[in-house]
Amino acid sequence: MNNECKLGRAAGLAALAWAAISGAAAHGLVQDPPSRNWYCGAVTKPDQVRWGTPQYPQCGKAFDSHPDPNAGYHFMSVLTHARGRAAVTPLPANVCGFNSESFKNGPTPWDAAMDWPTTKISAGPRKFSWNISWGPHFSDTEEFRYWITKPGFAFSATRPLAWSDFEDQPFCVQKYDDKNPTANPAVVADKAATMFHTTCTVPARSGRHVIYAEWGRNQWTLERFHGCIDVAFDGTGSGGGGSTTPAPQAVMTLSPAGSEFVGAGNLVLDAGRSSGTALSYQWSVTPASSASHRLEDANRPQARLVLLEPAAQQSLQIGLMVRDAIGRSSTASTTLTHKPSIVAAWADLGPLTSTARTLQAGDLLAVRAVLTNGQDQYSPVPALKLASGSTAASAWPLALAQAVNAANGSLRVGVLAADGQTIAPVADATRNRVYARNGANVKSAFLVVTAPAAVVTASYAVNSDWATGYCATITVRNNGSSTVSPWRTSMKIAGRINGAWNIDWTQSGDTLSFSGPSWGNTLAPGGSFSNAGFCAAK
Repeated sequence: MNNECKLGRAAGLAALAWAAISGAAAHGLVQDPPSRNWYCGAVTKPDQVRWGTPQYPQCGKAFDSHPDPNAGYHFMSVLTHARGRAAVTPLPANVCGFNSESFKNGPTPWDAAMDWPTTKISAGPRKFSWNISWGPHFSDTEEFRYWITKPGFAFSATRPLAWSDFEDQPFCVQKYDDKNPTANPAVVADKAATMFHTTCTVPARSGRHVIYAEWGRNQWTLERFHGCIDVAFDGTGSGGGGSTTPAPQAVMTLSPAGSEFVGAGNLVLDAGRSSGTALSYQWSVTPASSASHRLEDANRPQARLVLLEPAAQQSLQIGLMVRDAIGRSSTASTTLTHKPSIVAAWADLGPLTSTARTLQAGDLLAVRAVLTNGQDQYSPVPALKLASGSTAASAWPLALAQAVNAANGSLRVGVLAADGQTIAPVADATRNRVYARNGANVKSAFLVVTAPAAVVTASYAVNSDWATGYCATITVRNNGSSTVSPWRTSMKIAGRINGAWNIDWTQSGDTLSFSGPSWGNTLAPGGSFSNAGFCAAK
């Protein structure tokens, strides 16, 4: 089960600001050909760099380029709420992250200037696959767009990408309508694997180039995901050195073949059909550790995946990376569904949350179950109001799980025991999973976090107005009966902020969001702050 932050108008402006900053509705990135945040994020994570076990050691430079040491874990959250490159003017300073809201409208680790891993590619038809398993949204997906660098582009490991490096027009635009999912055969919604596959015709190029990609959702969320894919044409490899030696090509086969495996047994992973000179091999399985499987001989051409009897059905992502003697690499991956041989009493709907995060006292928590007939059911009812002592990343999942289980409905939250029957909640940030009783007609479930209605409100008054812009005074007021600290709020504005002083602020569309305590530590009942230092362009 994937995170979803469901916000209604009744939740107020504070809930809207929280959602815009968290980007919790849906997440995704280009998996094949691997994007920068797939190589450095999904595959190689910051802790692997710190422990000296990265598949891609160069990712350390990308992670170190960002002031937040945990930024690399948000590889699936490079997002904005806008129409993307085709509509935004002026374009943001950072190409690959598009000044992502999740990174405070600044650079992401994937905007870093460095020698990124590349994937061999050729001109002509090519499949581009988006992994959206961190928050699968098919119903409101609208389009996919791809741009490529100009024919004379010269890659530099010391200079960040610029929009002038890219063609003005996309080489591929593919539309999608989930009400008629087969209308465009160039877009395939692989809902079982939580993937989108788009087919595009790649223009002819030579040497090393970069493809900039966007996944856009419709006006109901106006959410757009951004990423860069480093590619090498004509067999040139990582670093763009133009070697005449063919680049490596990763090819995997599974024995026994198939996309499903039932019960316990061994799966042989074979890279023998891969091509290249003096290859090294690295196999991976996601999730990396589980009571139901283990990977053996992960650095050999032939590895073995030992599959034990699973307590519930699970999806395993099997990956292969081959690297040649001069450091060029290629990857391949496939998804395996591992099913129990005995049908369990509970269907596993996925993690309650896959990301550790701290919530706020007063937040309302529930699990939304989507039935096979399309109807929604919520548990608990009413929603759990989070107490001040349960806001920690490991505390609120336990509190919510206990509340859901106490309702004694068709849902349970916790960790399934080996008997396949007992589900016990645990005080852990990510281990609790959501289960539905088999036969309950529950298709999926999502975490719902709703911030309480705003007590702290904001307004502005224009001080000076001219044809192209204006300056105004912001006033923040506590309308409640108790002191608020820390506080957060938002307001609708006209235009785009181009200057603000002594305020922590972000802007998404016509919504300006800001918070304390950096600008005013507390707000007493009836108290207010004023600041005359913000200007906007009309």
